[in-house]
Amino acid sequence: MAGSFPPDVIVLDTDGLIHARIGRGRKGLQVERAKSYRLSADTFVNAVVTPQLTNEAALADALRRVRVETGRWDRLSLLLPDSWFRVNILELPNLPESEKEADDMIRWSLKRTMPIDSALLRVKYEVLSRTPSQTKVLVLSAMDQTLTAIEKVFEAAGIEIVLIEPIGLNIWNAITVREPNTTRDRIFFYIREGEFTTAAFRGSQPLFIRSRNLNGERTIEQEIKLSASYIRDTLRTDSIEQCYLSGNVDATLASAIGSEFSAPVRAITLSDFSERQLEGIGAYEAELTACTGVFTS
Repeated sequence: MAGSFPPDVIVLDTDGLIHARIGRGRKGLQVERAKSYRLSADTFVNAVVTPQLTNEAALADALRRVRVETGRWDRLSLLLPDSWFRVNILELPNLPESEKEADDMIRWSLKRTMPIDSALLRVKYEVLSRTPSQTKVLVLSAMDQTLTAIEKVFEAAGIEIVLIEPIGLNIWNAITVREPNTTRDRIFFYIREGEFTTAAFRGSQPLFIRSRNLNGERTIEQEIKLSASYIRDTLRTDSIEQCYLSGNVDATLASAIGSEFSAPVRAITLSDFSERQLEGIGAYEAELTACTGVFTS
């Protein structure tokens, strides 16, 4: 397995969780086990940025059911919906070497884009590039109160969470390690019930990542048109090498994306990333693809 990540991954949402166990096949990764578990409707409530955990007992009971069926294990990676995070690409003056000073600078920059006090956020960042006068940084942030509450439930069950990241980011991780290197522009869409993520990459560098809720005011087709217009006009991205589409997709949507970006569209399927195909997992193929993406670092 890549890195030191444990084989168990949980994808958590407001209404349920998916437990996956990832193993090594003959040539690559394979999903050895995958099953979904329902959560009661009051487990989470909507809140600013990240939903709030309000029924710890319901989450604890779901974890108990997972452990009864899967045996004893004590470490996992946790993937959460993209909409539970805010993703920012910041261009900053030289980032200080001191971890605290760098964190302070990033939080100060987030104040201009976030509707809440940045002190309430858990912040993780990655330096994308440096010049003598500027540092480009990818920043993930989510409500620390929610993440801490989730961690406490897992800890009480004897499980250590070693990684917390968005689903969409890890789908993209799974894609990029299997695609040829390029310096050209690529577009990624991850579409799920009630929300979608759009991202643009130039080579390996992200130019734009945004998650939006689908609230009924606009259709997904209208949202795609708006995203395409923004990417063309703001990022000056005129020639797209490839579009990648994951999640709740069909031929009509793929055709619309291909037309908007004048580029070929590839629909992502789990069979591209897992040597073993399990029955009954069609409803969450995208999330299981994300689970394989955990092991690409």
